Amino acid sequence: MKKNYILLSGLVLASCFGFAQDKKSDATMAGFEVPAALTSEAKSADPDFLKKAKQNAKVFGDTLYYQDFANGLPTNWSVVNNNPNNFQWVWNTVYQNGQFSAATNIITSTTAANGFMVLTGDFFNTPIPTTGAVAMDTYFESDTISLTNNGLNPNGFGSVLVSYQQALRYCCSGANRLVLQASTDNFVTFQEYDATDAIAVNAASGTVTNVINISTAAANSTSVKIRFLSSGNSHYYWMIDDFAVIEGVQNDIELRTPYLEFNYDYVYNPFYSQIPFDLFPPLPLSGFVYNNGSNDATGVKIEGDFFNTATPGGPGIGLVYSTSSTPAPLLSGSTRDTADYVVTNSPRFIPPVLGDFRVDMIATSDSVDENLGNETHTQTFTTSDTIFARDDNGYGGGTGPGGYVRAGQTGGTVVGDKFGTMYVVESRTGNGGTTKVPTSITYAVSDDPLNIGVEITPKIWRYEEDSLFAPASGTLAAAFSGGVVAESFIPYTVLSTDTNSLLTLPLDNGTAVFNGLDSGQYVVGWEVTNTNGGNSFEVQADASSGAFQDDVTAFIDLAHSPGWGWVRANPVIRLNMANLPIPTSVRNVTNSSTEFNIAPNPNNGLFTMTVSSTEVVTYNVNVRNMLGQEVYTDIINVNGTYRQQMDLTQFEKGVYFVSLENGAEKILKKVVVK
Repeated sequence: MKKNYILLSGLVLASCFGFAQDKKSDATMAGFEVPAALTSEAKSADPDFLKKAKQNAKVFGDTLYYQDFANGLPTNWSVVNNNPNNFQWVWNTVYQNGQFSAATNIITSTTAANGFMVLTGDFFNTPIPTTGAVAMDTYFESDTISLTNNGLNPNGFGSVLVSYQQALRYCCSGANRLVLQASTDNFVTFQEYDATDAIAVNAASGTVTNVINISTAAANSTSVKIRFLSSGNSHYYWMIDDFAVIEGVQNDIELRTPYLEFNYDYVYNPFYSQIPFDLFPPLPLSGFVYNNGSNDATGVKIEGDFFNTATPGGPGIGLVYSTSSTPAPLLSGSTRDTADYVVTNSPRFIPPVLGDFRVDMIATSDSVDENLGNETHTQTFTTSDTIFARDDNGYGGGTGPGGYVRAGQTGGTVVGDKFGTMYVVESRTGNGGTTKVPTSITYAVSDDPLNIGVEITPKIWRYEEDSLFAPASGTLAAAFSGGVVAESFIPYTVLSTDTNSLLTLPLDNGTAVFNGLDSGQYVVGWEVTNTNGGNSFEVQADASSGAFQDDVTAFIDLAHSPGWGWVRANPVIRLNMANLPIPTSVRNVTNSSTEFNIAPNPNNGLFTMTVSSTEVVTYNVNVRNMLGQEVYTDIINVNGTYRQQMDLTQFEKGVYFVSLENGAEKILKKVVVK
C-alpha cells in the first residue's frame, strides 16, 4: 500500500505500557489519527551531495525573563488543581518518592538546591487506592511576562522561545497531556505545545533542558503567560526548574522525527536494527523539517551520508552512499513551526556489503543556521545473514499481555492471550517476493519470576494494513484475517533458566515454514497456552529504539475480551530467517510418477521412508535441518517400492526436510521430530 496519511477511525487503540511491569493501563477503544497529508516529497537525486558548511552560528538572543523558583512559588504565580483532591503541582527542594520511584530521582538542575516545581505522582498514589490509581489534572501558571526587553522592543520579537530544565517520567499512556500552554490574552485563547521532549511512556528522561518555540502564540506580542499542565498521567514524576523566556533566532531549521523508511510503501513500518541482507529494500530517509526562525526558509531539504563502519571480521569501507531530497517549498517565518515532510530521492540506498552502517542526516536551507544542534541526526543498523531485529540491545523492564487491562481485567493470565511486533518482508530489488523462510523466534525474556511455568506457542500472523482502510471493515480484526502462517507444533514451557536471557524457539508448522514468507507485513510473537495457575509471560522492552519506532507496529489480543489492538511498545522479539531448498518443482510433485511417504510423522526420530515408482529411477536422499544444514545423505535406486528405516534420534528435536533429488525433479517432505 502506498504511504498515505489519512484518518483511521476504526482502529482499536491500546494505551502503551512498555517500560514498567508493575502498573497496568487500560486498552480502550478510540480513534487514531495519523499525521496530516504530506506537503512535499522528494522526486529526484542529487549526485553531488555535500553538507553545507555552518558558519557564524550565534546563541539565542536576549533573555526576556528568568525564574529559578528560589524559596517558593514566585509572586503572582499560581497552582490550579482541576480535580477535587491534593494531587497537584507543589514547590519543594526534595523529591517525595513513592513505591515506583526513589529519592534519587531528584532533578539535578542548575539551581535545584534552592527549589523547583514538582508533581509527585508516585507519592500521591502510594499506596494505590482500592479504586485504582488517580490520574492528575493540574497546572501551574506564570504571572504576565513582558516580551519588550525592558521597552527596547516595544512591539515584541518575531521569534520567542521557552527554555527550562526538567526531569520526567510519566504513566501510563501516550494520550496523556504533559504540555506547555502559552497565551497573550490571559488564556481566553492559547497555543499548546508538547513538553515531554518526545520521551517514551514510562521511560525516565534524567535531567534535560527543553527548548520550545512558542512563536505561534507569542511572536510580535508584548506579553505572554505560560502554563505547565499535566492531565491523565498518574505515577512517577515531573520536575521543572530554571525557566526562561528568550528571544528566538531569525534562521533556525530543525529536523524532527527523523526516520529510516525501511518499508516506505507501507503506511506503518518498523525500524530495524538488524535486517537480513537479502531482504533489505531500497531505503529512503525521511523527517519533518520545521522553521523555528522568524525569517522565511527557502531551499529546505534533508541530506544523508551512509557509512559502512564494519564488515564481518574486518574494518568498514567508509562512505558508500549519499542522498538528498528535492528542495521543499518555502517554509514561512510568519507561521512558526511550519512543518514539511521530506523524503530523500530515488535511487535509494541498498547496502553493498554485510556489516554495520551509520547514517548521518542533516536538514539544511539557503540560510546560515543560527542555532546548531537540532538539525542533525545519526542512526545505525546492521545487515545480517538471517536476523531480523527491531531492538538495539537497550533492554529494560518488561512488556506483554500482563501489562494491559481491558474490560476491567488484567491480561496475561488467560489462555489465548497474544502479543507481537511487526516485521515487513520485502526483497532488495523492491519488487516483492523472497526465498527466505522463518525458522525461529527469539525472545528477550524478562527477569520476572511470573514467567516461569507459563506455556507459550511461538506464532507469526499475516497482517494486511489495507484492511484498515477498507470501507466495509476498517478494523484490526480485518487486518489479522490472514491468520497464522507459522508456529510451533509443540508449545514451550518457560524455565527459570530462561528468565533474563534470550530464548529462541523453533517454528515447525504452517505454510510459511514450508513455502516461505511472501512479500508483506507480519506480526511475530506468541500465544499463551497455559498460565501455570495465573502467571504471565513477558519480554523485555527496548526503550532506546522504541523512542523512534513507528506507531501501530506492536499488537495485543486479550482472550478475555477478544480483539486486536495496537500498543506503544517495542518488545524485544526477533525473527530468524534462512534459505531452505524449496524449489518451485516441489509444488508439482503430484505430476511425478513417484510416490514419497514418511511415517509416522511427527515421530521421535525413528521413521520409515517409502518411495514407490512405476519407473526405474535413482535419487539422492538428503536430510536437512531448519538452518538448511545437511545431516544425512544417501543414494537409492527405486524399481517398484523402496523402504528405508531412518534414524534421527542423535539430532536435536525440531523440523527436518527429507528430499529426493535427481536431474529431473526434487521432491520434499517435512519431518517433525519431537
